[in-house]
Amino acid sequence: MEARGRLGFPSDMTRTGGEARRRRLIDEAVRLFGKGGYDGTSLEAVATAAGVRKQTLLYYFPTKEALLDACVAEVSARAATTLAEALSKQESNSKKAETVVRAVFRLAEQWPDFPQFIREAARMSPDVIQRFAAGLEPLRQRALGFLEYGMRQGQIRKQDPALLLFTLYTAVVGSITEAGVLRAVVGEDRSRTALRRREREVLAFVRSALAPAATEVPARRTRAAR
Repeated sequence: MEARGRLGFPSDMTRTGGEARRRRLIDEAVRLFGKGGYDGTSLEAVATAAGVRKQTLLYYFPTKEALLDACVAEVSARAATTLAEALSKQESNSKKAETVVRAVFRLAEQWPDFPQFIREAARMSPDVIQRFAAGLEPLRQRALGFLEYGMRQGQIRKQDPALLLFTLYTAVVGSITEAGVLRAVVGEDRSRTALRRREREVLAFVRSALAPAATEVPARRTRAAR
């Protein structure tokens, strides 16, 4: 039973436990929104899953929309951190795109609630997607810069970098969200196999999409060819 303060809320709301409780509520909301959809998930269900009363949830998130906002911010921030850390360890520009793909798939494997939540978020209003994308904007700008540089150097096929980035994003996100559905339907082991298979397929697609045409490949220097 939670210790109650004079206002009826847990007495340690402002302490370290309060932040831990808030994060647990967000984690459970991400899981339940991804599994049952935003409209199909009640605040009561989230509170119960987190082991608190609905009144406690409302202390942190006065409305369902506020809880959704917190979930979007959390998922976006965690994705951004994962990608930034992966890219910081990859020094080769030619392998950065594959590094991003692998990082996204590892995140989906380690956090299966992530692709399911993204799938449901995509079905909501454009505003929800924009809020999610806002957290990834610095990475989007870096990706555009990387693509433009690679095209100038003849390392990447010349095309519209923004459209290419959108195509790559669609391929990766579409693959992990579909794998998330399979995970829920067929179970842990088989779904992980499906996720790995899709990762290989997406990597092959990315390599093909980025590979320069034969007429664009710069001639190798004689010394490098030896």
